[in-house]
Amino acid sequence: MIIGGGAAGMSAAIAAKERGHDVTIYEKSDELGGQLYLAAAPPGREEFAELAYDLETKVYVNNIHVILNHTVDESFIDQEKPDHIILATGASPLAPPIPGADLPHVVQAWDVLADNVYTGKRVVIIGGGAVGVETALLLAEKGTLSADVLKFLFVNKAETPETLYKLATQGTKQVTVIEMIEAIGKDFGKSTRWGMLQDVKRYGVESKLTSKALEITPTGIKVETGQGIEEIQADTIVMAAGSKSVNDLAAVIEAKKIPFDVIGDAGKIGMAFDAVHQGYAAGMNI
Repeated sequence: MIIGGGAAGMSAAIAAKERGHDVTIYEKSDELGGQLYLAAAPPGREEFAELAYDLETKVYVNNIHVILNHTVDESFIDQEKPDHIILATGASPLAPPIPGADLPHVVQAWDVLADNVYTGKRVVIIGGGAVGVETALLLAEKGTLSADVLKFLFVNKAETPETLYKLATQGTKQVTVIEMIEAIGKDFGKSTRWGMLQDVKRYGVESKLTSKALEITPTGIKVETGQGIEEIQADTIVMAAGSKSVNDLAAVIEAKKIPFDVIGDAGKIGMAFDAVHQGYAAGMNI
């Protein structure tokens, strides 16, 4: 039994099937892929969607059972009586206890990346880690011209190259990222971070470093910086304050003395690369 159909869960399923086991993936949402599709949302990150598609294709080619829209609980485990369980239940976004976090214009970065919520023209993102930067770039690109339109305008000499560059990099939203430490994107790999920071500059995303969010107000957010306290006007506040592992079933499974593994973000928050390798190793070791 593999609980979770993200990168780690699918990799584990593929490996376990190769070992000759009867494998079933249980996924609580209506599709496989998990956070890979969130990672694929920002500009230039489409390869994560390709990875999700490739893993899903291997799952179905190998005739691995997949049950979608199903939440596994203790009674279901008792009913199925699995010989081995792999927990690949991923993570959930953190909600820091900031006054005003329950206001209607406050949304989670994961919901923005999944295109599940509306964001206004002036957006402030709390958190400058990988998810915060990815969300900032996704929003900053809104309203810029697509590659096909730019090519058409360039070929027909409709605008100067300088104007086309402006149209390609200046969107319809004003995006600000608030980060408590002295840098943003610290949890990216080196080459990825370099490229992302270049895009942050190109798209005009403002970064407020060594700044602490104090209170969200109906019209914006109060921030403490080295120069004192200021209020930034905003139509939407996006929470991108990190994530926490989801592995509530571990204690239940352990009490039942069923052999199990905890992989991917369910064990420790990491990168897609880590999830794929941990999953495959777990499946091969059964």
